[in-house]
Amino acid sequence: MKNFYKHKGFTLIELMLVITIILILMGVLIPKVSAYQQKARNAKAVSAAKQIQTAAMSSYGNNDGNFNESDVTSTINELTSVEAINNVTVDGESINIGYKSDGRDCSVEINTGNNTCIVNCEGQQIFPRK
Repeated sequence: MKNFYKHKGFTLIELMLVITIILILMGVLIPKVSAYQQKARNAKAVSAAKQIQTAAMSSYGNNDGNFNESDVTSTINELTSVEAINNVTVDGESINIGYKSDGRDCSVEINTGNNTCIVNCEGQQIFPRK
């Protein structure tokens, strides 16, 4: 019985048990981390869209209540930190602006008639939430 208390260190079974528990915990946590990363990317896209909306409405006010594609594009480039503007489409009281956020294709649709701002990324509406 005296030799039992004198040995130091862990047995192979104990080490394998600890490694197994760590792997199980990692298996549970990894999907949660990727979900948080997706939420962060969406938040960044919405933030960029709000910057674009502010710049577009500034241009709208400067042009007597009309959207001008070239003026909107230049205002967005001057006032925001958006990666790239893909296209700008004006349709009366609304404007649709495509942009890139974290390498994803996103768009913001601003309608001055009903005062809405809708953000889509890769074909899914991320703001406002449905």
